[in-house]
Amino acid sequence: MWFAYFSSDSYQDEPNFFSEEELSWSSQITSKAVLIKSEVEKMVKTSSFTSKTYFIEGLAENNGWKTFSFKTWGIEVKGAFNNAPVLHAIIKNNPNIVSVSINTLNPGIEIKPHYGDSNTFYRTHLGIKIPEGLPKCGFKVNKESQPWEENKLLTFVDGNFHTAWNHSNTERIIVVFDVIKDEFQSKRRYICFRVRSFLILQLLFEKSKRINNLPKWMHRIFAFNLFCLLVVLYPYQKLFGTIKKHN
Repeated sequence: MWFAYFSSDSYQDEPNFFSEEELSWSSQITSKAVLIKSEVEKMVKTSSFTSKTYFIEGLAENNGWKTFSFKTWGIEVKGAFNNAPVLHAIIKNNPNIVSVSINTLNPGIEIKPHYGDSNTFYRTHLGIKIPEGLPKCGFKVNKESQPWEENKLLTFVDGNFHTAWNHSNTERIIVVFDVIKDEFQSKRRYICFRVRSFLILQLLFEKSKRINNLPKWMHRIFAFNLFCLLVVLYPYQKLFGTIKKHN
């Protein structure tokens, strides 16, 4: 298992993309793709829909990359599935789908190239509203570019170096699923705690330069304590959802 920041500087030991035929769980999503698309399109048009700018500010400019979380690393966001029963049923039937979110990218916005959090899961994008194909709108893993397509999946391993862009005149919308690999099923809860503790640590980096500038061994102590706190809070959050609604 590889985890960002604490394992090595980068991870490049996976194919760039995976076809739907290679992944046994993909049909669970694609068979309901049209219904999911309908649910999401209705949600984003309502006045109650509120997405949030991705918390690492340096990855995209002008608040152009936003997310709305349904489930985050094994914990559902309370009330988020109220208007998405089809999507919720899929999640309930596959415990390896540990995170789900709506992800929007504004016109003219690029997400800077970066390594993801771990090699222990697939990240797959279901196209909801795709304004154009390549070269104006697309996704790149290492040196290979692919377009999104509506009602189809674009799947990669998050640990690989990747970037996205939307140079069209229209917003791009996808649903993002994080799916634990089969070989790591027995470590699913550990992976969720580990990744989520690092995400919280990155949030602390964004909020405080003092914490960011501390030596790495102290970051490890922070991450370990966050991991332990998440373990303690897990039974409550599993029953009642996230303590604080977040994206």
